[in-house]
Amino acid sequence: MDKRFFLTNNYHAVVRSVDALKNRDPSLPGMGLVYGRWGLGKTETIDYFYGESNIYYVRALRAWSPRDLLKGICDEYKVHAEHRTVDRFEQICKEVSRRGEPLFIDEADYLFKNSMALDLLRDIHDVTRIPIIIVGMEEMCGKLQKFGQLWSRILPAGIVEFQPLSPPEMILITKMWCKIEMLPEAAELLCRYTEGDFRYIVGYLLELEKACAVNKVGKIGLPMTESLVKKMSKKKDISSQFDRNNIKRFRITGRQPE
Repeated sequence: MDKRFFLTNNYHAVVRSVDALKNRDPSLPGMGLVYGRWGLGKTETIDYFYGESNIYYVRALRAWSPRDLLKGICDEYKVHAEHRTVDRFEQICKEVSRRGEPLFIDEADYLFKNSMALDLLRDIHDVTRIPIIIVGMEEMCGKLQKFGQLWSRILPAGIVEFQPLSPPEMILITKMWCKIEMLPEAAELLCRYTEGDFRYIVGYLLELEKACAVNKVGKIGLPMTESLVKKMSKKKDISSQFDRNNIKRFRITGRQPE
């Protein structure tokens, strides 16, 4: 398998949203939001976009305080972080304005433990007018709506909800990565079973690639895919049963699951 980044519909949606933020009317707000369930490729998409475009990218960490957030932004812009928070903030605003390119904040869910971190992002945007795009999990949209001052600064055209991989995309990815044709009904089944999660998709494609090599076939059809799904379903059921038994044993004996 030759696993390379695939330009998904989600990727193109991110590109369109950034263009909308950069080219918006100056009177409009310029913050954006990228959100969706884990496993749909948000971080990989932003990382690829980061390598292909003039943007800045900061990944928030669970242990970060608002001051740590400012330090992370300083590190991304390769400037020495001032000691005082207010000086650090002014330093960032000056540098962000000078560079003039969008700033992505990934794993932004961690910032909700201290609303001051979100307020700092809002203030940086207000001072610089540079697009700031917040990236987080599927609950992010609902969470942000509770912060009216921040939510009002998010441009509707700058909102992207990541979607599961579609069957046509699955067909194209299989051809790119495995050099094998996947029939539409097989792609539909695999998308439905994996829920478009790339972590699962890679594993299934590896197994299907091996099956094609063993059976000397150049196409992935529905029977082959159904067989693999049934096989993996049994493994999942066994694993789930093992986990349940371990949990039950732990509750009775106090022993840690092995």
